[in-house]
Amino acid sequence: MTTAVDNSAANAASAANSASTSKSTTAKATLGTNFNTFLNMLTTQLKHQDPLSPMDSTQFTNQLVQFSSVEQQINANSNLEKLIKLQTASQTAQAISYVGQTVEVAGSTLPLQNSSGASFSYTLPSNASSCEVQIKDSTGNIVYKSNAETSAGRHELTWDGTDTNGTTQKGGLYTINVVAKGSDGAALAVSTTVTGSVTKLSNDATNGATLELGAGTDGAKVSVTPDQVLAVTADTSLVNAQLTAANAQYQAALAQYNALKAAEASNNSSSSSTTTGQ
Repeated sequence: MTTAVDNSAANAASAANSASTSKSTTAKATLGTNFNTFLNMLTTQLKHQDPLSPMDSTQFTNQLVQFSSVEQQINANSNLEKLIKLQTASQTAQAISYVGQTVEVAGSTLPLQNSSGASFSYTLPSNASSCEVQIKDSTGNIVYKSNAETSAGRHELTWDGTDTNGTTQKGGLYTINVVAKGSDGAALAVSTTVTGSVTKLSNDATNGATLELGAGTDGAKVSVTPDQVLAVTADTSLVNAQLTAANAQYQAALAQYNALKAAEASNNSSSSSTTTGQ
C-alpha cells in the first residue's frame, strides 16, 4: 500500500506558527513605538511644566510600570509560542516514523485495508457463558458473526474480509461488536482494539499530528493521535523482498559457479584422454 505524508498540512501548521510569531513581533514593535511616543510627550510636558505647580511624578511612574508590565506579557507570549512550535515539530518528527508501520489502537472501528484481512482483539473481564463477535458495515448491517473464546483475558482474531456466506467485502471501515454474557446472563463490558497500517500523517496548528489508517477507495479512514497508539509492528514486507532478491542473486551465482566447475572438469577430462591416446 502506498504511504504518503500530507506536506500541505505540515506546511499549514508551520505557516500558522509563523503567523503567531509574527503577531508577537508586531505587538512588540507597536509597544516600542507607543513607548517612544509616551517618552516624547513626557519630556515635552516636563520641559513646559509650571515651576510653581510641577507635575505629579506618581502618574507617569504608574504609566511606566504599565508599559513594563505589557512588555513582559508580550515577551512571555512570544516564548510560549516558541515552545509550542518546538513541541509541534517534535510531535511531527516522532509521528512520521509511524507511516508505513502497523499500529494497534483502542477502539472498535476496524479498517479493512487489503485482501489479507483485518486484525483486532477483544478482552473479557471475566469468564463468559457465551461470546459472539459481530462485524458490521457502514450501514450497521452485520456482515459477519461467529462464536468466540469465552475465557477471561485478551483474544486476538483476524477477519479475512468475507461475510458469513464467504463473499469478499470491499475495503473500508467496519465496526466490531462483541456480545458476551456472564454466568448470571448479564452483559459483560468488553474492550476492543484494532490493528491497521498507517497510510498518512496529517498535521495542523490546532490538533497537532494525526495518524490516518486509510481503508478502501472512498477516502474512509481511522484517525488517531500518536498517544493513542498501544503497540507498533514494523512492516517487514520490504525486508522480506530484499532477502528474496538477495537469495535469488545467490542462487544465480551458485548456478554459474557450478556450471564453471563442470566445464573445468570436462576440459580436464578431455585433456587426460588426449594424453593417454598419444
